[in-house]
Amino acid sequence: MDTHNLQAIAEGFLTRLDVGWTFMLLMTRYLAFLMLIPGLGGGITGMALRYPASLVLAFVSFDEKHMAVIPPDLVVLSCQIVSEVVLGAAIGLIPLLVVSGAQTAGHLASGTMGLNGAQLFDPSTNTPLSDLSRFYSDFAIVVFLLMGGHYMAISALSGLNTEITPGTFMFSPAGLEAFMVQTGRIFQIGCLIAAPVVVALLLTNFVLGLISKAVPTVNIFVISFPLTIGVGFVISLLALPEVAYFLGREFNRFPDLLSAILG
Repeated sequence: MDTHNLQAIAEGFLTRLDVGWTFMLLMTRYLAFLMLIPGLGGGITGMALRYPASLVLAFVSFDEKHMAVIPPDLVVLSCQIVSEVVLGAAIGLIPLLVVSGAQTAGHLASGTMGLNGAQLFDPSTNTPLSDLSRFYSDFAIVVFLLMGGHYMAISALSGLNTEITPGTFMFSPAGLEAFMVQTGRIFQIGCLIAAPVVVALLLTNFVLGLISKAVPTVNIFVISFPLTIGVGFVISLLALPEVAYFLGREFNRFPDLLSAILG
């Protein structure tokens, strides 16, 4: 967008109500998106990023060919605002669901290792989070950003690839089905990521059980706790390349999900 277009938008605010209303709907769309997209403006400190970013993105994606209809009453106005919130939130939730699956993997692995008592505070959800869950979620966010997923999401929201008239978005049956299937994959993603740690610790506990039966004098409770934690961390580190590959494969489905949602 050049200087002439920016000046035209600024003048349109003073002379045309549809220009201002379209811009407000675009800001609503991007605010909902930035509230949920992982790695961009999360937590309370992210407020300093979300509002300026939504303003800039609304200016960039403004298109005079696709202007919003001026609502004749309060009902239509509310529906248009809800439509933009749903659009921004849906696009932001898709990668967040994969990150939530990684957090679930951390909870499963931490529970098996006996580390549920050691928790950090997640600023994006304001909830306590185990160390391994925070590590897996941050690792998933890094993979998402390195793959350029945030660029794909912003490009889809701006309507560069498809024509999106502000205030008219509705979930299609195919888009709603794709979104629900992705939501149901949270626990599946968590189980697949945590599987190496869980299986290794099950084998470790089995061996410790055999040792306790063969040598009853060994205090198995003193040995098992540091051993299971050590084995869990070692397996987690060794499995990181495969976890990165798996997360990359999940994020590669992002364009197809965007196409299904935007219809």
